[in-house]
Amino acid sequence: MPSLDKTNALRLITLFSGAVKGMAFYPASHQAIRQPLMELYKILTSAFSDTEQVSWGLVDGIMFFDDHLFIAPSTAIADLTNRMIEKQISRIVATSSVSFDELEAFVKLFSAKSARYDELSRQMADEGITALKLVRLGDESFDPPHDEAEPESDSEGDHVETYNRALTAIRTICRDIERGRIPNSAPLIKVVDQMVGITMQEPWALLGLTMIKDYDNYTFNHCVNVGVLAMALGASLGLDAMTVRDLGISGQLHDIGKTMIPKAILNKPGKLSSAEFDEMKRHPELGSKIIREMEGIGPHISSVVLGHHLHYNRSGYPEWASKLPFNQMIDIIAIADTYDAITTLRVYQHPVNPRTALNEMQKLTNTILDGKIVERFVEMMGSYPVGTLVRLDTNEVAIVYRPNPLDEDAPLVRILIDGDGNRLRTPREQALVDQDGSNYARIVAVVDPLLKNIDIGRLIASGNY
Repeated sequence: MPSLDKTNALRLITLFSGAVKGMAFYPASHQAIRQPLMELYKILTSAFSDTEQVSWGLVDGIMFFDDHLFIAPSTAIADLTNRMIEKQISRIVATSSVSFDELEAFVKLFSAKSARYDELSRQMADEGITALKLVRLGDESFDPPHDEAEPESDSEGDHVETYNRALTAIRTICRDIERGRIPNSAPLIKVVDQMVGITMQEPWALLGLTMIKDYDNYTFNHCVNVGVLAMALGASLGLDAMTVRDLGISGQLHDIGKTMIPKAILNKPGKLSSAEFDEMKRHPELGSKIIREMEGIGPHISSVVLGHHLHYNRSGYPEWASKLPFNQMIDIIAIADTYDAITTLRVYQHPVNPRTALNEMQKLTNTILDGKIVERFVEMMGSYPVGTLVRLDTNEVAIVYRPNPLDEDAPLVRILIDGDGNRLRTPREQALVDQDGSNYARIVAVVDPLLKNIDIGRLIASGNY
């Protein structure tokens, strides 16, 4: 159980960042420092009701407090993140014996811009600060207490395996429906629970997998991709794990009603006739009805599936449901659905690259899509979403595999083609901006994978990207 809820954890980080910044302008006795320090100490000591030790700092450039990750950084969190990187510190550990005087002295020392890990550690020893400890950035020797240890993240190969298990679960559900059976929800729920654990730790960890597009089995991949995207968006919005779980289940089941639509309509290469489109529009209702019969799936999931095509302004379908009360989950699913659909090759459309897709989605805000949630989605995906193929000013071609929360224009990439145009046997991982601020390269263009004969989905599915 976390020592603090997320609201108080965020408040503690914000107060600590503000106090550190304020020490540069005011003496410790000034009310502008004293008051936030007193509130900071009060929240900190309350954390020790269930544990002897807490910590806050950085994991992969993301600020955390114990089990809480702050994916969308505020100004205060960004300031503290930059300061900790400058000081070569990854974690601050506080024990229950910490006194107010120690905390105040530590904040004063920490506020000095020139003091880095070694000097700051020496100063703390000189001041007799023992209830607060520092961990050097990149130091693997630190052994956190059991209740604070970060869960081990799966390897990328394991992530692909998890994705494939989700595909199997959806495929089995759809085949059961086609055979007139009530589907078994247990395999789907099990794999979504695994995805929740990954997503809550690293919302972007599974995003690359959504570039896997099996055009012969579009519905299956699309359902899993929408689930992955919706979960990541939910986590980045700060929703709790149970809601993120519901988004994963809703996303993966959102289109199962299409199994009841004639294949001739589903696979028609041209524009649907009015009658055919009316038939297609039945799939949310059909899917909702199927889910109501499935064991282990709550009625709220059925409601989300019913409403995922209603649109933000409720001009969509089914029209009779437009007046029903829906929460923001249907708008989250709609955004995930739209993004995956327009980045996928279909018989009636060419796919667009992820960056262009975000621009297209912004044109739909406050009509088809919820503008505020789209804005958060764009922030989460970054200037160059995971799976985007880019050219660097070194003439190398790379694939974006992880966003950089401190600089969205400098994501982490894997080099696929060197500066001379040679395809690398093994992609090379590369940060465009190092922790010391030095630049390796900058992105100069988005590259069409077809022009380089690169199948992004196949590359990611192989685990070799």
